[in-house]
Amino acid sequence: MKFANLLTGAEIRVHLSAGALIACEIKRGWGTGEVVRKASFEFEAGERAAAMDALALWIDEAAAARRSIFWIVGPTDAQYFMLPWSPAWLDRTLRDSYARAHFEHFFERDASLSTFCFADPSADSGQLVSCISNTLHKELVAHADGARCELGGIKPSIPAVWDQFRDVLETEDGTLCVVDGDQQAIVRHHKKHIENVVVKPFSKAGTPTVPRQGVLRLFTNSRTRGPTAKSTASLKLPTQRGYVDAQDSVYSFALCGAL
Repeated sequence: MKFANLLTGAEIRVHLSAGALIACEIKRGWGTGEVVRKASFEFEAGERAAAMDALALWIDEAAAARRSIFWIVGPTDAQYFMLPWSPAWLDRTLRDSYARAHFEHFFERDASLSTFCFADPSADSGQLVSCISNTLHKELVAHADGARCELGGIKPSIPAVWDQFRDVLETEDGTLCVVDGDQQAIVRHHKKHIENVVVKPFSKAGTPTVPRQGVLRLFTNSRTRGPTAKSTASLKLPTQRGYVDAQDSVYSFALCGAL
């Protein structure tokens, strides 16, 4: 799901949420980037085509001759599971077969209809596997081609958030709660070892009660953030280069790993 990003030009980053395409344009220089445009294209369930067309027109307004697009896929369109890991799975063919068998057992669906994304493995812990449908993958690839963009990558939101805050999370024993619209992902981990991932509906009444010790970290793109427990520590992108959390939090998923 990954491809090399352009060193110069414009990078379009789009968060595919349950009801909107949340997009940012980043002007790329040599090793630097600045957010220069932001937009959101809303749609009803099952009616994404018009929003995709509007996004393509917005991308076409980018001044740069060279541009790439990177998609962050929210929990409505992605599934997750943990793959027990050992050095034996360094054979990718064996790993892929094992992952597909695990997927079919866990979700009771045909694995051949999904595209898999594997997080970085560790010799002494499990490996996070993210999945999106082949139909969605083909749609995003075709959209990049139609918008005359190099496809920079397609990444589900949980690994995007984990990679963004890896330096903090991998020093702790606790839980990461990723809230995206009306869905939340509960990621339990012991430092670098992700123990399990559960995605379920989110109640705006507050963050979940987590029956375990450790640090509870919250990441969300909600402007209000919502009420949180005293033990909750919010994760936020740094304010820099065209991003201000107080007014731009809705774009935080799109910008994970960008600045």
